[in-house]
Parts: sequence; structure tokens; C-alpha cells
Amino acid sequence: MMKRKFDQRWFGIATASAVALLATSCPAAAQQRGGDITVAQQAQPPSLDAMTTFAQAARNITMHVFETLYTRGETGAVIPELAADSSASPDDKTFTFHLRKGVKFHNGKEMTGVDVKASLERYARIGASAQLLATISGIDLPDPYTVVVHLSQPVPGFLDEISTPRAPMVVIPAEEAGKEPNKIALIGTGPYQFVEYKPDSYVKLKRFDGYVPDARFPDRDGFGGKKTPYFDTVTFRFMPESGARAAALQTGEVQALEQLAVTDADRLKSDPSVKLYEMMPWAFQVFFLNANDGPTKNVKFRQAVNAALGNEEIMAIATDGLFRLTHGWQHPGTEYFAGDVGKDKYNLNNPELAKQLLKEAGYKGEPFTLVTDNSFKNDNDASVVASQQLQAVGINVKLQVADWPTSIAMRQKPTGWNMFPIFIGVEPWEGPYSTTTFFTGKENWQQHQDEALEADVAKLNSSPSLDDRKAAFAAFQQRVIDQAYAIKLGDLGIYQAARANVANYKPFRIPRMWDVWYK
Repeated sequence: MMKRKFDQRWFGIATASAVALLATSCPAAAQQRGGDITVAQQAQPPSLDAMTTFAQAARNITMHVFETLYTRGETGAVIPELAADSSASPDDKTFTFHLRKGVKFHNGKEMTGVDVKASLERYARIGASAQLLATISGIDLPDPYTVVVHLSQPVPGFLDEISTPRAPMVVIPAEEAGKEPNKIALIGTGPYQFVEYKPDSYVKLKRFDGYVPDARFPDRDGFGGKKTPYFDTVTFRFMPESGARAAALQTGEVQALEQLAVTDADRLKSDPSVKLYEMMPWAFQVFFLNANDGPTKNVKFRQAVNAALGNEEIMAIATDGLFRLTHGWQHPGTEYFAGDVGKDKYNLNNPELAKQLLKEAGYKGEPFTLVTDNSFKNDNDASVVASQQLQAVGINVKLQVADWPTSIAMRQKPTGWNMFPIFIGVEPWEGPYSTTTFFTGKENWQQHQDEALEADVAKLNSSPSLDDRKAAFAAFQQRVIDQAYAIKLGDLGIYQAARANVANYKPFRIPRMWDVWYK
């Protein structure tokens, strides 16, 4: 017996979104097919194998090329994409997906259940959030357009998990799915197809003229909906320096920006040739600490770091003033926001407490290696200010600055670093399931597997009661804060920007180049 026909769950949300989008969209006659657009982004992607990386720099590009069974709409709600619909068994251990028919890969092959099965199995093996699929016990294919996923335990939030855009569970041709990370041909079902990747310079895509839009939607909806690719080509250029991106936008060298510095946005507000789009909140600004190596292996030392930091000063400088101070690991007002849990340990800015905790930790001046990157101003500025605050309480800070790919490689190692900054945006936007993956599984970011966190997440994944799942996330948040595995500094906002002749642009989690055209 099956229940919860999922197309009914998202229908009302999708309809409401469509009405709002139609009300603001341009007349069909104004839409122009053709032209080339260049989007400037801060960093080059560490990989274009979408399953393997959580990097925003990759997601900006790969979400134009690949698609998933389910994705997230404008507000973060789960919506179908390559799936026509789905249903779940009463015990939430079997999920049946019916696929859209006639969907084409960029090589001309039609997508079927064989490709979906192979893609899910590859993700469970090498995906950046592979732990989300750890409960899969088998996948059946009753016919070419039906996929039945069996789980070893109930997972009420399974659709939430497989729709994550963080490191998306994209569908690729079955013949590519047996390949190791970064060895696949970049073949998806998305509105644009891969053309060229020139490291340290750009990635170029072209319109996929065989793209099959999702006719259930009248317009785009978040990462999904009815996508229409108008541009002939889309080029993503890597421009780490904010001033260079702003200048390129003003001159028309590039036509859209992933992110514009607040100071540049203030300067460009009076320029009629560009349009600015503010997004607040965009991301958490966070420091992760290594619980496996050096002084940060000691919980008292990690707590001392938390006590020493003045979040408001760090955020004000790192964001040029576009921020808010909030302690929770979900956004206020959302379903899993845990109220005041852990608030008493937030933004302490207490040097005396920090010194006392250092004494209790037995700290003797060992080096404290803070690894930051030179691609993201907020990360770098946050690290500089934090270094000063930590040095003021007697911590021997060694600041290491590297480029973005190098800093990623360094912090994935279990030793050789003690703290790194990062802003995490899409995970808290989509809900608790991806947020918890930072701290759980063998590849957790604090480099230490915590049984209490694993138990909390198991309850979050399997409890049939929403109240029980909320309680599990609250316990998870309390544990992360108590153990100081990571220190949330606050929420930051950003500006996106485009030339004024880029029509129908709407800011989102990525700079979407579908349903956008030149006036």
C-alpha cells in the first residue's frame, strides 16, 4: 500500500509560485532568443562533477547542466523535476518514483530508470553527502519509467534529502555512473550543456536545443519549474577581486555578477546601466574547528576560542555592514528553528572567560593554524579580525592564506589546521538535513565523529513525529554549540547584479541564466 502522492503536496505551492511569477514576468513577445552572456563569479569550481562537491562556485554552473529527481522551488519547498510524481509506503521505507517521459540527455539519449538507479548508486558511493543515502537497501525497476527505492529504516524526510542542491543528486547516463570522481563526461539533462572548462579563467556552456521543459509549470520555480534557455551561450568567468567584477559589469565586459561587494553596490546604486538585487539572509558566516589535531582537540580550548570572539566586530568588518546577529543553525521563523537553544554561548566576547578556559585546557602556546582563502573577502576579513581577537587572549595564531581550491584541500585533511572560515548558504536555506551533514558521517568537518550527534541525526531522519524531529535537531544544535565544533558568527547578506538590459532576472541561490534574455 502506498500513501502521500507527492504531486499533491507540491501542487499548491507550485501554483502559488507560478501566479506570483506570472504577475511579474515580461510579455512573451518581449522574450528574445539568442545572444551570449558572461557571468562573473568569485572563485573557480573545485570540480564540475556535481555529485562530489558542495562548493557554490560549482553549483552556479552545474545546476545549469544537470537535474535531479526532486529539487527545491523558490522558497525552498520540495518540488519534482525529473520525477513525474512519487509515493511512499505507510512505513516510509519504500519510495516509488514515476519518471517524466521523453527527457533527453545532452548526448541525445532518453533518460530512463536505468540511469536514475545508476546515478543514485554512484552518489551513495562517492557523493559529497553520501550519508543521506546510507539507508538505501535496494532499488528496483519495474519498468523503464518507474524506480522503487527500498530503505533499511523509515526516513520520513527522504524527499527532502534527495532534493538537496548542496551537492545535488544529479541524474547522469548510466554508462558514466561507474566512473570515479571527476572522470565523467559532463552530460546532463539541463537547459545548457557543457562546452569548455579553462582552469583559472572560465567555463562555457551552450543552449541545449533538445531540452525538454517541464510543462507542469508555467515558469521557472527555484532550481526547477519550466526552464527556458534563451541565450546561445553562457560563460562563467572567475574573477576573485571584487573591484574588478564591479568594473567589468559597468563597462559591459560581463553582464551579471554572482556577488557584488557592499561597497561597490553603494557606489553603483545610481548607475542606470546596472540593476542591484539584495538578498538577506544569504548565508551563515562560520568558523569550523578541528577536533582531531593540536590544541583544538581539547574541548576547553575550543570553548576558549568561542569565548574570545566578538561576533559583531567580525561580522561588521567581514560584510561591510550587511549582516544580522543570530545564533541558530536554522533561520528564525523556519520550521526547525530551535529558539534560544545555545544562545547563552553566542557572541560572548569575553576575554577573561577565554583566558580561564585556556588555563583549564592546559594550553602552553602551541601554534593555532587558521587556514583562510583569498577568493572570498568575507572569509579573509573574518579570519584577520578573529586572529587579532584570539592573539589578544594569548593564542599563538598562525594565519595561512591560500587560494580557494587549496584551502579546501587543506581543511579536508585530518591534521595540519585548527580552524577555517566559510559561509554556508544553501544548507540552512533548504532545512536541517543538509546542515547536519557537516557534522556527521566519516567525512565530517570537525574531523571527529561524535556518537551523540549521530544519534540526534538518526532521530531526525527516522522519527515519524515532526515534534520529535524538531527536538532531535534542537539537541543536535545544543551539542554542536556545547562542543564548539563550529562557531556561528552570524548571518550575512549579499548583492547580486546584472546589466539593465538583462530582462527578467530574479535573484536566487545561483545566478540562473534560464528564463532570462536581453531586452
